[in-house]
Formats: sequence, structure tokens, C-alpha cells
Amino acid sequence: MNIACLQLSYPAGESPSARVDRVVRELERGPDADLVVLPELWDVGYFAFDGYEAWGKPLDAGPLRRLAAVAQVRGLILVAGSVLERDGGALHNTVSIVGPQGELLGAYRKRHLFAYASRERELLSPGDASVVVPTPLGRIGIATCFDLRFPEQFAEMREMGADLFVVPAAWPAARIGHWDVLTRARAIETQTPLAACNGVGDCSGVELGGSSRIVDARGEVRGPLSVDPGWTCAEIDPEDAHAYRSEFPLRDPIG
Repeated sequence: MNIACLQLSYPAGESPSARVDRVVRELERGPDADLVVLPELWDVGYFAFDGYEAWGKPLDAGPLRRLAAVAQVRGLILVAGSVLERDGGALHNTVSIVGPQGELLGAYRKRHLFAYASRERELLSPGDASVVVPTPLGRIGIATCFDLRFPEQFAEMREMGADLFVVPAAWPAARIGHWDVLTRARAIETQTPLAACNGVGDCSGVELGGSSRIVDARGEVRGPLSVDPGWTCAEIDPEDAHAYRSEFPLRDPIG
């Protein structure tokens, strides 16, 4: 399985609509991949809190339609990062997975909303369930950024049959050491590969740390790590993870 993460920057003065246009162009000419992952709230920019209310839209009225068209043309599975989903009077931080026919395979609303130097918990409503989405590439468990600090969510998704975790994020450079530890730990403790896609550069006054990565079931980081915008790509063999779980039966009872 070839996985590609698109690590995005957030140039000052770029509108959400212009960013959608840019991302569509990037996807149209991106690397050959079976699975592509975008960052968290890449359209509005995670830390652009004042724009949340105006930009939030129902999923079928937001950028997802344009992304789905690209996924269909290129025949890939797209983890469309997260966008601001409006559902009635509530806003959610929602990740969607689009299939190779442009169909919506599943969606996840971020469960753990961030409050430290963030207005996310004030402005958004949390999801209430872990999500694992069946896809042609296997069962994909979805988490978002701050969720990485909650190992029980990843353990639950593993019990739900996840073959791979995807984690769109807007992780600040100030805590990038935590990002490195937590992405590897969530893979190691569940013996499940993980693809984590971060933003990079200044995002409304907060420096994002980049370092998007693909981590295998043993916790080894694959793909070049970068603090520049662009693509991070690596290959993961899902059968290797299944073989590793059989070889090293972590969840078998002791004694």
C-alpha cells in the first residue's frame, strides 16, 4: 500500500477558497499512491478561530465534492483531512474518507477537543464514537491530532478491526517531540501502522511542526521527515502487520 501525506503551509492572506483550489491542484498532480492523507482543518486553518463560524458548512456543501472528483479521476482513496462540518446549530471537526469512485466511505467527528491555547472546545461540538471505516485497502481507523494523547481510543479501534490508523493534525512545533513519541507509541502498542499528516509553518500566529510520517506496526518511521511543505510518501505492507501480530502476540494472556 503506497501512502502519501500532503503537508500543507498556510500563507498569510490566503483565503480558504484559494487554499481549496491549491489543494485540488496538488492532488491532481501528486505522486502515485493508493491512499492520500490531508491535515486537520486545512481549509480554514486550525488556529484561524475567528473564521470558523463563517466557513463551516454541511459536508456535501463544502470542499469534499471537489476532492471526491479528484479521487475518482485518480482512482485513489482520500482521507480528506478534517473540515468544519456544520450540522444544524453545531460545528464539528470532521474527517471524511472518500473512495476511488468518489463515494463517501465514512466520516469521523473529533472526540477530544483541544483547550490549551485553543478555542476549539469553545467553538465546536465533539463526536461521540470511535470510527473504523471499511475500504478497498482494509479497515481504516480515524483519529485527529489531540486524539493521539488518548491511547484507549486507538485500542478501541484496534479491537474494532482497524488495519491502519490515519491521523490528520495541526500539531504545533513547540510540542513536536510529543508528536514523535505519540505517533510511534500508538503504532507500537496496537501493532498497527499509522499515517499522520501535519501542517507546517505559520498558521494564524502558531508555528506548526510538520514531520508528517508513516509508521509501521513495529513503530519504525518511514518516509523522509520534513519541516517544508510537500509530500511525505512510504509503502506499508498490511500483511506484514498481521504476520508481526502472530509472531509477537502482544494481546495474548500472560501465563
